[in-house]
Amino acid sequence: MRPGRAGIYTCGPTVYRYVHIGNLRTWLLTDLLVRALGFFGLRTVSVQNVTDMGHMQQERLEEAEDKVVAAARAAGKSAGEIAAFFTGAFFRDCRRMGFLPADLYPRASAHVPDMIAMARELERRGATYGEKGWLYLDVTKAPGYGELSGALLGEGEAAGRTDAAIHLRKKRPEDFSLWLPAEPGREFSWESPWGRGWPGWHIECAAMAVRYLGPEFDIHVGGSDLRFPHHENSRAMARAATGGRFAALWVHGAHLLVDGRKMSKSLRNEHTLDDLEARGVSPADFRYHCLTLQYRTPMNFTWEAQAASATALERLREAFARGGDAGSGAPGEEGEFRRRFREAVGDDLNTPKALGVVHEAARAGLSGRTLRKLAAEWDPVLGVGLLRSAEAAREEAGAVDREGIPEAVADLARRRGRLRQERKFREADALREGIREAGYEVTDGPEGTFRLEKRRGRGTDGFDEKA
Repeated sequence: MRPGRAGIYTCGPTVYRYVHIGNLRTWLLTDLLVRALGFFGLRTVSVQNVTDMGHMQQERLEEAEDKVVAAARAAGKSAGEIAAFFTGAFFRDCRRMGFLPADLYPRASAHVPDMIAMARELERRGATYGEKGWLYLDVTKAPGYGELSGALLGEGEAAGRTDAAIHLRKKRPEDFSLWLPAEPGREFSWESPWGRGWPGWHIECAAMAVRYLGPEFDIHVGGSDLRFPHHENSRAMARAATGGRFAALWVHGAHLLVDGRKMSKSLRNEHTLDDLEARGVSPADFRYHCLTLQYRTPMNFTWEAQAASATALERLREAFARGGDAGSGAPGEEGEFRRRFREAVGDDLNTPKALGVVHEAARAGLSGRTLRKLAAEWDPVLGVGLLRSAEAAREEAGAVDREGIPEAVADLARRRGRLRQERKFREADALREGIREAGYEVTDGPEGTFRLEKRRGRGTDGFDEKA
């Protein structure tokens, strides 16, 4: 990359269901990085992939799919239509979280030729083996394999999202698939030098990162669960194929638990932004709650802790709104607050420390003019709306706006609300899709309220495919 500019690659969503708050906490990390680097005067080129094609055998995909996907299949939707719907839902959640849009959102399905080209280069370099449509990377031919995750050859797990029958074709457990033959009924498949098939999961990010950021770039972002095998394998094949360093810095966000337990569909604790808003928690409230912990610290989400964070954000906004021009503060205090905030952000994105500085400044008796200046400098990093009044935030969260909206659409929204109260979420999600197809968005508020608004044009805010 050019001096003064940082290249960032982020592992994005697999779009077969709504993303949950754990996903959003990880992607908030990229948003904070982009904002913080801009705060320090660096330009960024941010790339986040969208995985829009399946990576399990067809029968296993059907066993693992969630209820929304099952409902879509029952309604005669194709896998491509499912991916398109949930890609739109992903962008909608990014907007609500206040994320700055990435510069590029490459879809995996549009970059299979890049994956084939990387696999062929690995084959040319003698780093692969396989037969009958199967192609694997021999990790012993990948310099530095295991350095990222600490995995040792001979002690690792089977590194792939495939079944035991596929592992029997490997020389060692750590080797992983670059290309697999397409089984009957697979919707996504392509012609290749090894026959008609589909790419392995790990080659996706490696191929797209190298295409858009080059063989050597600055930062690779993802959840800590991706360190092994996904990031170890992406790094291995990219380095073996290009001879370059790949990512200079790997930044991993820690897990998010709910009430001390891992999120799962069986526990019904995979909360989405809609779930939070149904409980009166705005996306800004959740964003603030995430900032109370440093990204490397595991987060235990509880409704009580989230409520405390929402109250803290409301009080912070009220304090900034109350700041009067008669206030002064101690001489030089304004500059000291600036220095400490900058120091906190530069200390590995120490957002709890940065928030502490913001709260101290709000209590320091500074003039309203000074507080507004500080908020104008700090909120582009934090993105929590420091100067938005608490009253305006409450109105925004709970408003029901049907002005100019067809009665048929409003009726769909009312019916959807009743279904949600009855916990008939599959039927409610089907009505949400109908509302979207009519050109509107529905946002849930507290105690069964909702807001309807016209959908934004695709790409007008940056959250659309640009690669």
